[in-house]
Amino acid sequence: MKKPLLIIDVQVSCAKNPDIIKKIEKIQYDYDTVYVSRFVNEGSYLLPLTAWDGYEDERLAFTPAPHAKVFDKTTYSSFLPEMKAFDEMHLCGYDTDSCVFKTALDMIENNVRPVVLADLCGSENEEYHKQGLFLLTRNIGKRNIAVSGGV
Repeated sequence: MKKPLLIIDVQVSCAKNPDIIKKIEKIQYDYDTVYVSRFVNEGSYLLPLTAWDGYEDERLAFTPAPHAKVFDKTTYSSFLPEMKAFDEMHLCGYDTDSCVFKTALDMIENNVRPVVLADLCGSENEEYHKQGLFLLTRNIGKRNIAVSGGV
């Protein structure tokens, strides 16, 4: 059995790579436990503090598996307290340089090994994605960065 999967903010406004979206939609069925986060604008303190106007379209860009637990969030991190029950969790989604990054750090700080599926992550542009992977490698360790076929 594979470890749990956390799919982070694969929403219409930010998930621009249809190949990644299709792969995420397919791979979720390989996991018994799947979490899906969705960033919502309403109630987020990030918008006024960062001068970001939020997602124009908050809808998910894929159909979550029937067994997935879908939850809304207003912060960068998708980490939930109940995830402390796992010793390891696989992560994918958007944005590598912000929400995936922050979630992975929160997992490390809560004694959960994050395994970032780099080929199933993306950002606003390729440079941000690469920088996010660089910082993830530095902060959570190279062994915790993987590709979806290699886990």
